[in-house]
Amino acid sequence: MTQPVDTSILHEIVRIIDSRRRVPEKVIVKSKEYLLTYLEDHQRRLEEALQRYDADRLNMLYGQLASKIKYQLMRRVPGRLSGDSGRAPKKTMAKAPVAKVKKKAGKSRPASAARKPAGKRRAVAKSGPRKKQHK
Repeated sequence: MTQPVDTSILHEIVRIIDSRRRVPEKVIVKSKEYLLTYLEDHQRRLEEALQRYDADRLNMLYGQLASKIKYQLMRRVPGRLSGDSGRAPKKTMAKAPVAKVKKKAGKSRPASAARKPAGKRRAVAKSGPRKKQHK
């Protein structure tokens, strides 16, 4: 069974259609972005009613909207969280390469000798003979 369409999403769709005179593909409700999918060419019918300025047909289509729409929550892109959505990324100036300072070749060890040996088990010290336990 599918979940019922949230009424706040329906209200936002109707508000956008009334104010912008176009059918939205995405809506933002409570700072969450939803992708909309219209069933059975309902989007085309809404657009035709908008072009004809047919308020009665538009209201009838609004009534059917709950059964003719599916929505899914869109994931947030990490770049959008910082508030720079829609802007081009900043261009950075290329920096001149910096010369690396060489270290003195003193006592250098190979990389394998620098690490501690991995995985050696500790030897368990045994303290004399063990007594048998009686049941």
